[in-house]
Amino acid sequence: MKILRPSMVKAIEELKNEVVKMADLVLNNISESFKAFKTNNLPLAYELVNLDIEVDRLEEDISKKALRFIWKEQPYASDLRMVTGILKLITDLERIGDHARDIAEQTLHIGNIKNERILTNTTLMSESAYQMVLNAINAFVKQDLAMAKQVITDDDIVDNQFNQIMKSITEQIKNDTIEPEYAVSVIMVAKYMERIADHAVNLAEWTKFIITGEHKTTPLF
Repeated sequence: MKILRPSMVKAIEELKNEVVKMADLVLNNISESFKAFKTNNLPLAYELVNLDIEVDRLEEDISKKALRFIWKEQPYASDLRMVTGILKLITDLERIGDHARDIAEQTLHIGNIKNERILTNTTLMSESAYQMVLNAINAFVKQDLAMAKQVITDDDIVDNQFNQIMKSITEQIKNDTIEPEYAVSVIMVAKYMERIADHAVNLAEWTKFIITGEHKTTPLF
């Protein structure tokens, strides 16, 4: 039976806790960035653009700790999968953070446009994408394979919501009931949310890898 060294157990737990800390910040940024867009809250949007710097810092810190762990502890099998998976997870978390910043920047870009911001389909899509990221992180924390697989399936919901938004915006442009610049921003925000959902799928895939040693259908360990 394999017995982990106390230093290895502690280091792995610290890495997992750092990932959760980074995920909490990213989840906050997703939620608040869309809130800023809906309410045209420019101060909040500025704050979120600056908060992305902290997401980048956390990614760098975790990467260094993970690489130091591999070098120092020389882990095998499931422990190496965990650390390798974490290195992949934080890359996707950082990119999700980038898209939250992108949404905030769209708010700043159209801050002078007074169109009604609350679009039902867009709000539903933001909630779905947020939930996918949250569930993906919970799957990682709990090492829950079924939950990870459900996140991957849920991506179809977000894709369908994106298509509905595109259809709605197209109709509004045809009927001249939406300002073109605002329409473009809504499309961009929807696209960023679609990409957030895609990265949530990646988070779930890397959790599957940590648990099973397979990434998608390819055995890696």
